[in-house]
Amino acid sequence: MKKDLRSENVKKIAEDFPMCITEIRDKDGNLKKVVDFEKFKDLFLDDIRDREEAYEFTWAGKREALRKAFEYNDKILRPVVEDSLNFFDTQNIYIEGDNLDVLRILRRSYFEKVKMIYIDPPYNTGHDFIYNDNFKKSKEDEEEELGLWDEEDNMLFENKESNGRFHSDWCSMIYSRLLLARDLLRLDGVIFISIDDNEVASLRKICDEVFGEDNFINIISRVMKSGGAKGRFFSPNMEYVLVYCRNIETVKNFREPISEEIINKLYTSIEEEGERKGERYRPFGLYQSSLDIRPNQRYYIECPDGTLVIPPGDSMPSIKKDGAMVTPKTNDGCWRWSKERYIEEKKKGNIAFKESKGVLVTSEGQPAKWNVYTKIWLKDRQEEGMVPVDLITKWENRIGTKELSELKIPFEFSKPSDLIKYLINIIDSQPNDIILDFFSGSATTAHAVMQLNAEDNGNRKYIMVQIPEKCDEKSEAYKAGYKNNKCKY
Repeated sequence: MKKDLRSENVKKIAEDFPMCITEIRDKDGNLKKVVDFEKFKDLFLDDIRDREEAYEFTWAGKREALRKAFEYNDKILRPVVEDSLNFFDTQNIYIEGDNLDVLRILRRSYFEKVKMIYIDPPYNTGHDFIYNDNFKKSKEDEEEELGLWDEEDNMLFENKESNGRFHSDWCSMIYSRLLLARDLLRLDGVIFISIDDNEVASLRKICDEVFGEDNFINIISRVMKSGGAKGRFFSPNMEYVLVYCRNIETVKNFREPISEEIINKLYTSIEEEGERKGERYRPFGLYQSSLDIRPNQRYYIECPDGTLVIPPGDSMPSIKKDGAMVTPKTNDGCWRWSKERYIEEKKKGNIAFKESKGVLVTSEGQPAKWNVYTKIWLKDRQEEGMVPVDLITKWENRIGTKELSELKIPFEFSKPSDLIKYLINIIDSQPNDIILDFFSGSATTAHAVMQLNAEDNGNRKYIMVQIPEKCDEKSEAYKAGYKNNKCKY
């Protein structure tokens, strides 16, 4: 008996809500368990929404795309040993075929096992070839109208803006695939999706539905090129990377290594005494004018020459050797730390006094010649890493093109491998993680995984999926002997 994902969902509902399951006879006369949604609605009457009016993102073909994601798939993966390297030893997988079919198959063995997914899907610019998931037409009709398919009947078509379902077709294509991709992610898994401004708004709404708005992490802006003269109003230089996770409560904080540029710019001081002698640190003012007013964080600090200093303000504590505190008022500055925290950090050697006029004031309200700094130790920060910013200015697309050019592979629009390696790094990837890319293209993600493994002696595995799309006969790749993007003559 065929088993599809819908029957699995019925089984899950039956485990928690058996009263909502009934039996009917199918067209062959066999008994079949189904969900009685009227009973199901009765259980959640106050939480059932009115379908006529609801906040949602929809398009023509959405329900069909949902159905296609979870319909039965009888296809299997066939090993191609003769085209493989160390087939029986490697655990890396490169799969050729329709990625919707492949994702259905992968779901059986890789359910909640993938740490990271990166995809660079078609951007829907009006010239992209996207998957056609409607197989009602004959091959002859498709040949005349669209002109692209592979030996496994995986259809592609050029989604031109003149197509009446221009946005809908693209949304359906990506929606069904993301539904399946979500099930592959571990509970601490993360997905990165590159996109440009043509569909970034639609993709954000689709991902909110598939992964949940609470699992949205960020949209990274990325400089894809510098300069240019295309465009009517602005020359496009930016694209985006949408970042979602499977479970925001489980995923770890993102961190990136501190660059040499930042180290040389900020960590300019060297400890001269104590247990951390010789270590580099960054002085950071204990008082910052941008700090909010905080109770009990306005007090005197004694400097090396015995003078008392305090952030500027109108409220002044009485002069006492213990550094009496006062509750700050509207125009008062305050320290970043409480008095107790300051005393504790000073004992640890984490406070520095430097001559710097005009920042703090003395107990008489005059400009002080000292400023008080905390020491941010480089070694500590290197262990913790730094929070990445949501703007990536490195690794423009031309770098990816150059990488492939050096390998004598004529492939356009490839992402730089260092970009993917960076994304793998910031999620705290572990040596045995699985990385998936089901719009593999030139296999940049595989390249990045192997590079990272070589650098940190890791054993990460990749799964790449790519349809063997035919190369345009006018393209440099075709002229170089590549009949399709399988890199095989």
